[in-house]
Amino acid sequence: KEIPWNLFAPKAPYQGWVSSNETITTKTPLVNWETSHVVLRHNKQVPYIEGQSIGIISPGPDKKGETPAKVRLYSIASSACGDDETYNMVSLCVKRVLEVSGISWCEYSNVEKGKDPEFPQAEKVYRGVCSSHICDLKNGDQVLITGPTG
Repeated sequence: KEIPWNLFAPKAPYQGWVSSNETITTKTPLVNWETSHVVLRHNKQVPYIEGQSIGIISPGPDKKGETPAKVRLYSIASSACGDDETYNMVSLCVKRVLEVSGISWCEYSNVEKGKDPEFPQAEKVYRGVCSSHICDLKNGDQVLITGPTG
């Protein structure tokens, strides 16, 4: 069987949509506590095998202010037939990147000081651009997919 490889490039991604998005961790004192299980529908257009990754393109802006943000690769969590076993879906488990000065390492800030809803007193707060995009997706939202690769 031929391994699917780079069927969709960053300049010509596949437009899929969210079938489900659930937080699968419970809140802890750690800032990086949140992990989501996201199921994306691709209607058999993004075939993959176990061990591959897909790319997700966030609308941005990224650290440099560019939109859309550059593609980020995520390991596929589902088997080749997908969680629904129909080859229409691909699943990801994504941990939200969150850095807060004074609590965790934080070099960059992409949230205006005093404006972060969880950490308004922090000097710097950095929320991962693509991980936050994925964790915040709602059922039915469209998502840009690249790959598969690996």
